[in-house]
Amino acid sequence: MNHSAFFQRDFQSIQKTTPGMNHPHSRSYFNFSSRIHLLQDRIDSSVQWTYHNVLPIFYPRHCPLCDHILPYGTIICPDCKKLLPFVREPVCYCCGKPINRPEQEYCFDCRMFRKSFQRGLALFLYDEKIHLSMMAFKYGNRRMLAQFFAHSAYQCHRDILRGWHIDAVATAPIHNNKRKKRGYNQAALLAKELAALLNLPCYPDLLLRIVDTLPQKQFSPQARLNNLQNVFRINPRYGNVISSHPHILLIDDIYTTGATMEICSRILLDSGIQKVYVYSICIGISRD
Repeated sequence: MNHSAFFQRDFQSIQKTTPGMNHPHSRSYFNFSSRIHLLQDRIDSSVQWTYHNVLPIFYPRHCPLCDHILPYGTIICPDCKKLLPFVREPVCYCCGKPINRPEQEYCFDCRMFRKSFQRGLALFLYDEKIHLSMMAFKYGNRRMLAQFFAHSAYQCHRDILRGWHIDAVATAPIHNNKRKKRGYNQAALLAKELAALLNLPCYPDLLLRIVDTLPQKQFSPQARLNNLQNVFRINPRYGNVISSHPHILLIDDIYTTGATMEICSRILLDSGIQKVYVYSICIGISRD
């Protein structure tokens, strides 16, 4: 398919069906603007299709665990797939962190610090098997691992995620300093992939991180919450998203104490979102 010709033809149809498109104060201008966004979505879909289906022909995927080159169309070695540390029941009813007994219902952190989000899920235990893959994804420019993580999440939890009646997908943001250094926001890559599989809109910049804080891992759970006060805010350009998408799925790569997800959830709820659900690729083990 000639994508360039397709988009040119689509743009020409917009011009023909949108009179007065060059007059910014007319109603047709806003109609034209919405069509431009639709056209941009089609371009993004075309780029994503190329990224998924054409790029691996020239740059084959590597296994996320053993790093061996994979045959076209696969995302992990059959042997390595058996080693993946999937989260198993019983899990915390709130955040999805593994717990010792079903009778516990909630993990230590959720008992000590009540969460604002509705429910949470996670895909993998954050152990040595997945640690190196996640570090390569976050810091080693292994962006194609987003496909592996998102497809694995979809295969494991699609029924639950659909049962939550999500309206849109958002991400825990990183500061521009980190994004410029890495070249990307790994959580945004995950969110876009998973949103496409769920056929949901994705707004990776719905939340903005306006303060570049110190790394969270050096703080206690309460100190982590304190460290994130006044760090995030709603992107003002998405006021219409708040009113038309009452249920948001918030995506992040790693969940430890849940401080980042909690602060982001509070901001979304304060802005008018009715329910926030959270999903993490990796999660730690409960402290009790």
